[in-house]
Amino acid sequence: MALHPDQPLRVVTLGGGTGLAALLRALKSEAERPEQPWQITGIVTVSDNGGSSGRLREELGGIPPGDLRNCLSALTREESILSDLLSYRFKGEGSLAGHSLGNLMLLAMVDITGDWVKAIRQLSGVLVTAGRLYPSTTVPVTLCAEDVEGHRYVGETAVNEATASIQRIWLVPEAPEPLPEAMLAILRADLVLLAPGSLYTSTLPNLLIPELRQALQNSSAPIIYVANLMTEPGETSGLDLAAHIQALQDIGGIQPTAVLANETLPGPELLTRYRAEGGSPVLPSGPVVLGVPVTSEPLLDLDAPVARHHPGRLLKALKALVTKL
Repeated sequence: MALHPDQPLRVVTLGGGTGLAALLRALKSEAERPEQPWQITGIVTVSDNGGSSGRLREELGGIPPGDLRNCLSALTREESILSDLLSYRFKGEGSLAGHSLGNLMLLAMVDITGDWVKAIRQLSGVLVTAGRLYPSTTVPVTLCAEDVEGHRYVGETAVNEATASIQRIWLVPEAPEPLPEAMLAILRADLVLLAPGSLYTSTLPNLLIPELRQALQNSSAPIIYVANLMTEPGETSGLDLAAHIQALQDIGGIQPTAVLANETLPGPELLTRYRAEGGSPVLPSGPVVLGVPVTSEPLLDLDAPVARHHPGRLLKALKALVTKL
């Protein structure tokens, strides 16, 4: 079936952290349009063990709420006091210091309903969100990795701070049961988007769930990888776009239909700051990389204080790419 952005496409996005939230924020207007709106579903990585999420996970068990809360906030239809409350973080030095109110609200709703899907749906109804959101699994998982020097890392935070190139990552348990609603969304999708974000700790963990990966491999929907703007110190230091795609193919078992990459360099001051921290731009090297067509567009938000995708430019580029597919 030929896709067209004016159709009511069923779009499934996968990722975690700030990258998936940024992609959902860019797509939101297509879900809000009055005619033939897109049906957007976000499938969220749940291996986070740092910050407020990590503390709550350690104290209460279960899966971490932070990335789910970020994505709920991104899908909120109108800026309101409720979305501000969702993002509010307690200050001071007490036991609540550093915790996000949204994380606590989400866990409270899970406790009330006894079910993550119901909890997210209830909170989505209160916030009036423009799409559906599911954790990839409700089984508590730990992300582990091994680098080329044989060092092992346990936990997402440790993997993010790896000191050498990562050659292998896995989940414990290795085959957690995926959420049925997430599986169904993939099987019904017209278009699948792999969100930008931390390659090994946000993009790939969802693909390490065997049944979910198999569903993506069996899907007839095109899979577009929205590439990162910059590498991250430690986790992806020195990796170019080809290395990112190679990781999706070799570790994730996914062959993207197309890649959407940024072609704009950050300003000199911002670029110098990133390079001083060990980051560098992830720029395309040609129209085809490792057998995957690459579309290059100016996606960088030039007014932002950090390197991030411009929502309007990202959406425009995605719609043009969908038309090409």
